[in-house]
Amino acid sequence: MAKNKTIFWKKSKAKIDFLLQILIFSTCISFAQPTKKYKMEHLKSNSKEQLIQLALEILKNQQPSVIINPDDFEATAWGNSKEILVKFRRYIRFIPLNAEPFQYYDITVNLITNQILPFESGYNFTFNTPTEADKKKLDFIKSKTDFPKESNAEITITENEDHYWISKKSKTSFSKFFINKETGFKSGVMEGSFSAPAARPVLESVYEKEEMVKLSDENEINRITKNAVIRIAKGIIEEKQPLLKLNFDDYETIVWVDSKNTWVEFKRVIRYIPLGTDPEKRFSYDITVNLNNDGISPFDDTFESEFYIETKEDKKAIEFIKKNFGSFSANFENTVYEGEENYYIDINNQYSFGKYAVNKKTGIAKTEIQGSYEPMPKPVIENPDDYTEIK
Repeated sequence: MAKNKTIFWKKSKAKIDFLLQILIFSTCISFAQPTKKYKMEHLKSNSKEQLIQLALEILKNQQPSVIINPDDFEATAWGNSKEILVKFRRYIRFIPLNAEPFQYYDITVNLITNQILPFESGYNFTFNTPTEADKKKLDFIKSKTDFPKESNAEITITENEDHYWISKKSKTSFSKFFINKETGFKSGVMEGSFSAPAARPVLESVYEKEEMVKLSDENEINRITKNAVIRIAKGIIEEKQPLLKLNFDDYETIVWVDSKNTWVEFKRVIRYIPLGTDPEKRFSYDITVNLNNDGISPFDDTFESEFYIETKEDKKAIEFIKKNFGSFSANFENTVYEGEENYYIDINNQYSFGKYAVNKKTGIAKTEIQGSYEPMPKPVIENPDDYTEIK
């Protein structure tokens, strides 16, 4: 009798499990309704606010875990003859220390195809969702500075070991400063402008490379902060490359920035190639320090390159050349090749060039060739089907 009850219970349980599976499957089917697709004629009749609501509905249906907080995102609508896009741009992009590469901060919804980027980009990208720890760090930074909401500005905060780098970029200008993580010290604000208005992309392109801007020291704040940035870069070199003894007087120091990184480039004014150097050998003469991740090029590069270390003989030769040829300008790339009888000097920049020789015994300098480049006109690219913003 007990055995029959056991068999009956097992059969009943199997039926119940089967019915539950059907119920769960049916429920999933009812919730996973296909997203409604809209035709261009219908979308054109909608206002900007209506287009944004349609995009939010698509996002909620296809990516229910993603929450768009209006306080964190700016919503804009864009269109051309074939498509209408809604872009949710994050006001503040926080890049934590050791963040995964290829993180996306914005979302773009295509109202014609229902495609949502970056989730359906075909690439292995992740959408950045701030953790509780990230939010605490962001609150600390906000307590040290004001972040006004401006539709034409992008604010990027990059964390590194000792500092937070904060950059604010618009179409025509940028400002940048750092905050010490321990002391809360806020540096002066470095400011600059782009040579041409930087157009904000509708979509985040995989291949988009942002223009790097060279920092000038037109005013006292820029100069003081630029010098502080250079001191940090020198400290990183001394810490990570303690055996490298450099005379920074031999280098031009340049600070480059974009909205995500700050680089300090130590560019060697004279590149010297001694006699007998293997023609296949590739020297690296310049050092670039990324203050956002403490990376030092060429030492942290993946390719093999030997960094040039000046010997006593090289220094003696360079002093001889300077005495007989004259000083070298950092506005040019100056390369000196040692030959059997002469030092051959190659000088060039984007505007002009020159080739000279200095006799190793007499010190007599002669000009072999010099001239100037004709400026190359920039191509005019017109695309009548570009996206325009829907107001």
